[in-house]
Amino acid sequence: MKRFAQASYVMYFLAGLVITTIGSVLPQILRHYEVTYTMGGQLVFWGSIGFLVGVPVATLLLNRFSEKQILALACLIIAGSQFMMWSLPPFSALLVINFMNCLGTAAVETIVATLMMEVFVGRRAVVMSYLEVSFGLGALLMPVISSLLISMDLWRYSFVVTGVMALAMTGVWVVITYSKTDLDENAAKDASNMAPPENISARLKWLLLVFFGFMIFMYCGIEGSMNNFLSSIFISYLDAAPFLAALSVGLFWGAMVLGRLATGWIIRKVTYSRFLFISMASSLIVLAAFIVLQNIWAGYVLIIALGLLLSGVYSITMVYANHTFPGLARLVTSLITGLAGLGGAVFPALIGYVMDQAGSSRALWMTVGFAVFYLLGLAVVEAVYKKTRRSGNPAQAS
Repeated sequence: MKRFAQASYVMYFLAGLVITTIGSVLPQILRHYEVTYTMGGQLVFWGSIGFLVGVPVATLLLNRFSEKQILALACLIIAGSQFMMWSLPPFSALLVINFMNCLGTAAVETIVATLMMEVFVGRRAVVMSYLEVSFGLGALLMPVISSLLISMDLWRYSFVVTGVMALAMTGVWVVITYSKTDLDENAAKDASNMAPPENISARLKWLLLVFFGFMIFMYCGIEGSMNNFLSSIFISYLDAAPFLAALSVGLFWGAMVLGRLATGWIIRKVTYSRFLFISMASSLIVLAAFIVLQNIWAGYVLIIALGLLLSGVYSITMVYANHTFPGLARLVTSLITGLAGLGGAVFPALIGYVMDQAGSSRALWMTVGFAVFYLLGLAVVEAVYKKTRRSGNPAQAS
């Protein structure tokens, strides 16, 4: 199982690389094709659509093919897309290629996360935190690789890096073996959590699932805002110089990676609901302080704090949802991943519009609202748990 887990972590690392490759070299792409930022937005948009399509497609393929076959195919699609981007085809073709590229990435994230939910039932949060660390390292490393290649006027070879790695992982998933029953019982487990709700109506179950989806959608409102507009916020709201503003994104993602490393340890001590409440409530306070203080140096400290606090929210929300619906890992994981992709497409557009029309302050207060709505969704989930507990479903270790 160790090789299977390691291969899964590498897949998420690959996904982190792939998801940031276009953004890392976007100015060079626009200059090469002599197109505007509007067309660059189209390139990103079709990538987002590809991701959204890839989630249900991967889930449907699970009914006909093994996880290994789908992952090998997804890696092959990514590799082919990356090498075609390296060849600099016509821009119209590039839009289609990025659609396929992100479709393959969505399949990787969906299938790997589903496998982790099914295989490591007693330690889902621990392994998901490691997956998120791997993704964050990929997202952090690609801009560094691209910067180095840009400095040598070899920017398009950024696609070769990810293409070669995806091709290698195609071979790995052809030959790797694993079992869903051969597990290490001595490995570190998640903290004990209340048993999943039992004896509740199908309608209430669907309502719970909707609220988990709503929570992840709101979370992506915050993360999507930080990923896409943090530099712009530092420039427009804090009057930072562009080179100092760019530092904010690196600090945020560096804190996210460190926080995800810590999540794997913390979640062995703290229940899912408590972890999520503390993380999001503290993030709300940090965001409000960022807005009120409006100071560049305090801003850096608060952005690091925000990265640490948000680092485990996505993975633990997914794990909590899977814990709530035992035996439905494929449905729950694909829904959470799909809504995360949808949030990643919708919220950057919304925040960008608000920044243009109403300014950075309004956009920042909107992110505080996302945190409030997340906490409201979590409160509903907790209310259902407490109701079933009072009805005679006592707490158990998961």
